[in-house]
Amino acid sequence: MGLPSEPEAMEAAIDPTKRSTLQNLFARASADALPVEGQLSSTSLTHLAEAALLMGHDATAEHLLHHALLDRPGDATLHAIAERIAARRGDGAARLAHLEAQLSERPDDTDLLRRQAHLLASAGEADAERPVRRLEALGEVTAADRSLLSGIRARAGAPDEALAEIEAALREDPSQPDDWVRRGELLEATDVDQALTSAESCLNIDRQHGEGWALKARCLARLPGREQEALKAATHAVALNAGGWTTVMLKADLQESIGAFTAAEEGLDRALLAHAENAPLRAAIATRRLERGRLDDAQTLLDAVPVGVDHASLHLVEGRLALARAALIRDGTGAVDGGRLREAGDAIDQALKLDRENGLAWLAMGRVQRLLGDFDAASESLTRAGRLLDEHLPALCAEAALLALEHGDDIEAERLTDAADIRGEGALIAYVRGNIAARRGRLDDAIAKYDEALTLDPTHVRARLNRCSAYLGGDLPERALEDAERLLAQAPNLLLARLRRAESKMALTHWNEAVADLKVIIDAVPNHHHALTQLAACQVALDRPERAEAPLNEALRAAPNHAHAWHQRGLLYLRWERFEEAASDFEAAIRCRGDHLDARLHLAAIHHV
Repeated sequence: MGLPSEPEAMEAAIDPTKRSTLQNLFARASADALPVEGQLSSTSLTHLAEAALLMGHDATAEHLLHHALLDRPGDATLHAIAERIAARRGDGAARLAHLEAQLSERPDDTDLLRRQAHLLASAGEADAERPVRRLEALGEVTAADRSLLSGIRARAGAPDEALAEIEAALREDPSQPDDWVRRGELLEATDVDQALTSAESCLNIDRQHGEGWALKARCLARLPGREQEALKAATHAVALNAGGWTTVMLKADLQESIGAFTAAEEGLDRALLAHAENAPLRAAIATRRLERGRLDDAQTLLDAVPVGVDHASLHLVEGRLALARAALIRDGTGAVDGGRLREAGDAIDQALKLDRENGLAWLAMGRVQRLLGDFDAASESLTRAGRLLDEHLPALCAEAALLALEHGDDIEAERLTDAADIRGEGALIAYVRGNIAARRGRLDDAIAKYDEALTLDPTHVRARLNRCSAYLGGDLPERALEDAERLLAQAPNLLLARLRRAESKMALTHWNEAVADLKVIIDAVPNHHHALTQLAACQVALDRPERAEAPLNEALRAAPNHAHAWHQRGLLYLRWERFEEAASDFEAAIRCRGDHLDARLHLAAIHHV
């Protein structure tokens, strides 16, 4: 008995006069199982199994086949029926086992070989190439077989071989739009013009081929001056629900490139409404809003994740949000932003539990660990990220360079930023170059690099903070004050910006205004040793030295190795002619920082007297 594939044919295959009897038999069998062992021949079992399968009683069919196979274990016909049952059940592993059994009897059966190849390929098995090569040896390979082989070779990391196979398939049969798309995808990274030609060939065959439109959009987006064409292609692709979430994001980027900002945002909102459970899309939109400084909007998207939806990308964005918030509340001591950094680390750790091969998550973890001062762990995380990401990715190079600066290795930091130059210098790399110049004492060069970073990204908090410090170091307090004011407008709780504003006002001799800012910082972080030391300096400048000693004592309790506080208290005692105490404090300042020239000069003056 053959096995029809259509339901109507299945119904017609059963003799109507026997259908009722068989239906009753199989209905009883589902409850009690058929007592077949030793009762029926394997041939009868086979016929009954086929009938049970045709009438939808898969469990009974499988039970009957099991007993038939005990009698005829290598029978290809029985394994063919069993394969059909496994296919209906969606059991790929069982299908493959039954196919292997059939091929052991009929090794040159092209239909079996093709089914095996497709099953192995869909399961991502490395052995998927073997049946296609067998077809090739038999001289039975078709264009469709070569197309399948191309996909197998691409997944195996052999793009040149994959391209050769797909081009061979297209020479044999150029009418397959999917094959033109595959060719384009293989060429996309190295030859965008040829990839675009493939997309056009696909669309000439099928104007409603969504992946063809998505490929065309990606190619055109990389060609200067063709944004409008790229947008039309992306619009077609999204309308056809093709190209995945990356095409949705590409469409929004292209809309923004022609000034259609509102349309871009509305399109993203519509896409998310239509695909609320698409975690990568939600994460991409949240990331976009995070990178534009819209932290609350990004958080709203994450808070609205449907129940049951979980994905590494969502946890990664949650971690990046915590990092961004930490950057907006830095106080210079880690007391305020440390909690946010640990929160970021927890979120990124969740991302890595879901996907250990997520290079961006390892990169983010490395940044968290560096900011928390765990440099060894940060180095290990960045090494893992480097194995999974493009080694010249600017974000990876920048983070590795910042870690090198923590180790005092500005030469390695410079090498890493040079490596990122093949992608062009973005805001992040310009910022790191500014840090390298500042480390070398080249404040004018540092300011120029921070200028570049802020031109490319005016919201870059760390670049503006560091430029503010460079202005103070370069005796440009008016400019430092402008940067500090802008930072506080952007992030009112950024205590480090408030500290820089206080120091700018100190340099401009606006002592009372500086005191007001320093008191705000100390109210928020009572043991902020640097703010306490600067407050004492302001009190002395305001001719209120009696108010300076207490904050200096507090500063030294909080940070016994803070050389500046020892020096300031030494000056205070010197003013009061308490020479022994002053000398002791100057000596402590020198112990904390051997190159403290002012402390050495004051100590020498005391001893000279």
